[in-house]
Amino acid sequence: ERYIDVRPFDTRSLLDQIITIQDEIGARRAVIDSTTSIGFTISDPAKFRVELLKISTTMEILGLTSVLTCEVIEGGGDKISRFGVENFVVEGTIVLYYTRIENIRVRSIEIFKMRGTSHSTKIHPFEITENGIVVYSKEEVFA
Repeated sequence: ERYIDVRPFDTRSLLDQIITIQDEIGARRAVIDSTTSIGFTISDPAKFRVELLKISTTMEILGLTSVLTCEVIEGGGDKISRFGVENFVVEGTIVLYYTRIENIRVRSIEIFKMRGTSHSTKIHPFEITENGIVVYSKEEVFA
């Protein structure tokens, strides 16, 4: 397990470090947390989209299972991310919610997009347990 902090942000430097670390430790997974911080360093949405595409494509070519996180916009409709481009350069988008229903908060999950496979279009509750995440796929969340 390794962590990379690239400040100021530079796509080439990030990808070089990912490639080096993958070679050193045989990494099979990578997490970019968060793409929102990258977006703040790139003022042009089109350039931001291109840079994210470079990152996701490179990780796919390397055979890495990758997770890219981003800030979610409340009440954004179909625009679920701050910059509105992140969803278009990835294979799948999973949205996690922590919604207040009456006097309790409920964790829920939505598969917003997943290329190449059928999936539930409903929002389902989940719990984080000591054994991992448990999704209650037979239940639905109503807010």
